[in-house]
Amino acid sequence: MAVTLAEFVKTAMNEGQTLMPTIGNYFLMESNVLQLIQWNTDKNLAVKITSMSTLPTVAWRKINAAPSESTGTTEQKIESKYIFGHYIDVDRVLVYANPNERATQRKMSAMAMAFEFNDQFINGDPVNDEFKGISPRIDDINTDGFTDQYFDAGSDTVGRGILYDTTEQHYFMDNVAKLIHVVSGHKPDSMYMNSKMYLAFEAALRRAQVLNQSKDMFGRIINMYQQVPLIDIGIKADQTTEIITNAETLSGGTDETSIYACRYGDGYFNGIQQKPLEVIDQGLITSSPVFRDLVEWVVGLSVENPRSLARAYGFVADNGAS
Repeated sequence: MAVTLAEFVKTAMNEGQTLMPTIGNYFLMESNVLQLIQWNTDKNLAVKITSMSTLPTVAWRKINAAPSESTGTTEQKIESKYIFGHYIDVDRVLVYANPNERATQRKMSAMAMAFEFNDQFINGDPVNDEFKGISPRIDDINTDGFTDQYFDAGSDTVGRGILYDTTEQHYFMDNVAKLIHVVSGHKPDSMYMNSKMYLAFEAALRRAQVLNQSKDMFGRIINMYQQVPLIDIGIKADQTTEIITNAETLSGGTDETSIYACRYGDGYFNGIQQKPLEVIDQGLITSSPVFRDLVEWVVGLSVENPRSLARAYGFVADNGAS
C-alpha cells in the first residue's frame, strides 16, 4: 500500500528514531508535493507498471444470441528509480566551537533537497540521472493520443491577463474547470503553479467569492478551489529561479505560464522508492576531519493512468492587456 513521507516520518518517530524524522520534517516543510504524494516501496531499481490503454467494447445482444467478446488492453512500462542525496560534512573544529552546527547544516541540507525535489517533480529529465517529471510525462501522454490532458487555456487576445476584466476572469475559471474535469474521476488531489499564478488565482477566486481555504500539516493556509488544494511549487535551490516560469510561449505570447493537476494513488500516479528516506550519521570519519551524515533516497515516479495528470498552458498571471 502506498503511503506518504509524513507517514514514514511518523513511523520512524514511533520507533524512537530522531535523525530521519528531523530531516524528513524539514523536507516536508519546504515541499507541499511531499505532503501529498504517496510512495510504493520495492527494492528493485526498475519497476514494471501496467498502464491502462483502451477499455473493452461492450455490446448489446438479442435473446438467445451469444454475447460478444472484447478485452481491454494495457501497456507494460518500466519505471526507474534514481539515487537522490548527498553527504553532509561539518568540520570537527566547527562542531567544537558550536555543537549545534550539525543541526544547522542538516536543516539547510533538507531545504536544498526539498527545492531540488520540487524542481524535478515538474521538470526532471532522466538524461541528467533524474526521474522524469510531470511536464515531460504529460508531453508523452499527449503524444500517446490523450490530447485532453494538455490544452491551450490562453486568452483569445494574446498576452491578455486573467485579471484583465470580468470576461477574462470567467474564461480563466472555465479553463480551470476543464483542467479539473479532464483528470480521472474529475477530482485531482492538487494543482501546481508558480507564485505569480498562485496569487492571481487567489485574486480571481476572491473576486468571484468562491475562495476556500484549508491548512497543511504545519498549520499554514492553503487556498482551495472545488476542494482541490492550490500549491505554489516555488523556486529552485538557487533561491531565485522559478520552477514553473512566466516565460512560456506555447499560446503565442511571451509571458505565459501553466497549471498542472495530479491525482495520486494506486492505479493513478504515485512515487516509487527502494526504501524510505535514509539519514545515516557516520560520525567522525577517518579520511577527513569532519563529522558526516549520508542522506539518501532512491526514488522515481510512476503513471498507471494517463488521465491522472493534466496541464493547462497559456495563462498570463496578471491584469495586463498585452
